[in-house]
Amino acid sequence: MHPLLSPETSTLLTLALYAAAGLCGLAGMIARSRPVRSAAAAAAVVGFALQTFALATGFHASTSGGLSIGAYLQMLAWFLVLAGTMLRIFMKHNAPLIFAAVAALMLYGFSAPALEAVVKVPETLKAPFYALHIGALFLSLALIGLAFAAGAVFLYLDGRIKAKLGLPAFIADMPALNILDRINAVATVVGFPLYSVGMVCGLFYAGAVYGRTVTGDPKEIISFATWVLYAVLFHNRLARGWYGRKPARLMVLIFILCAVSFVVVNLFMTSHHSFART
Repeated sequence: MHPLLSPETSTLLTLALYAAAGLCGLAGMIARSRPVRSAAAAAAVVGFALQTFALATGFHASTSGGLSIGAYLQMLAWFLVLAGTMLRIFMKHNAPLIFAAVAALMLYGFSAPALEAVVKVPETLKAPFYALHIGALFLSLALIGLAFAAGAVFLYLDGRIKAKLGLPAFIADMPALNILDRINAVATVVGFPLYSVGMVCGLFYAGAVYGRTVTGDPKEIISFATWVLYAVLFHNRLARGWYGRKPARLMVLIFILCAVSFVVVNLFMTSHHSFART
C-alpha cells in the first residue's frame, strides 16, 4: 500500500470522516437542520469510500499470521456504514446512516490501540467459505446494531409520548416512530437470513476443523440463543404482523446477546473464537 495510505493513516482519515459524520449528524438533529444532516451523510459516504479503497488495496495485508483485532473492528465498522447506506437509500432518510456513523466512530476509536494484536486464522479457514461466514455474520450484526439504536430510541420516545411528558427540544427532530419501526423490520427480514447463513457456514467449519459441528464452545451457545430469539422476531414480524414495542424490546435483547458474544467471549473467555494475541 502507498505510504500515504498506510493502515495508521487510513485509520486516522476514516476516523476523522466518521467523527465529522456522527457529530454533524447529531448536531443536525438537535438543531433541526436538514443541510447539516445532509453534510453528515456525505461525510459518512466519503469515509466509507476511503475505507473501501483501503480494504480493496490490501489493508493489513502485511500483517503476518492473520488480521489484527483492530482490523476486525474496522471491518465491522465498514459493514455498519454499508448497512446504514443501504437503509438510507431504501428509506430515503439520513437517520440510519447517522446512527451507523456514530457506531463506526466508536468502533474505530476502540480499533486504534489494537492494530498490532493479531488474531490467528488457521490455514484450514483461509478460504472463500470463511469470507462468506464472516461477511454474512458481520452484515447481520451491523443490521442488528442499527435496529438496536432505532429500537432504543423508539422505546424512549414511545414511553414519553404515552406518559404525555412531551419531547425535549434536543430530540424533537428524531425520526418518527414508524421510521424507527421500519428500520427494525428491515433489519429483521434481511438480517435473520444472513445470520442463519453465517451460522451454517460456521457449523460446517467446526465439523471440518474440530471433527464435530457442535463443540460446546461459549460462542456457539450464545450464538444459538441469539438465533432462536432472532427467529422468533422474524416469524412474528412476518406471520403475526408484530410492530412497535415488542419487536423493539426483542431487538434490544438480541443486540445485548451479540455484544456479550463479541466482547466478553472473544476477549475474556476461553473459546475457539478468542482474540488470542501474538
